[in-house]
Amino acid sequence: MKTTRDIHDLVGGLLMTAAGIFFALYGQRYTFGEAARMGPGYFPVVLGWALAVLGVLVALPAWWRRGTGITVQWNNLLWCIAALLAFAFTLHPLGVVLASFFAALLSLVPSAMALRTRLTVCAVVAVLTTLIFPIGLQMILPLWPWSS
Repeated sequence: MKTTRDIHDLVGGLLMTAAGIFFALYGQRYTFGEAARMGPGYFPVVLGWALAVLGVLVALPAWWRRGTGITVQWNNLLWCIAALLAFAFTLHPLGVVLASFFAALLSLVPSAMALRTRLTVCAVVAVLTTLIFPIGLQMILPLWPWSS
């Protein structure tokens, strides 16, 4: 189905612009500083305006480009939301490793990949989640159910 505009890039660019403007304006509540001595508001303001400009650069050409309509994949959306909720509710009882493995497994339910591949992806997600949050960022989270 053809539409008159490239809705995907138009909506994406407008959302990027809105998010960039929000962060740039909200970041002005903090001390800005200067490039040599950045304040807490420098980073969100500069990156916010950069994101807003990039959003405009994505949205403007999409206004004149033809595209296809948006189709929402409700099944995928449902399983992704279920995976997020499962992770939130199982993080403390099961620990980071098992909760992230289970959440990744739930998010792959609508996928057509083989079971061995799914389990491999879930294991990689669990390892990366563990390396990033409890180890890299030193967040105080239980790794396993018995380490609470």
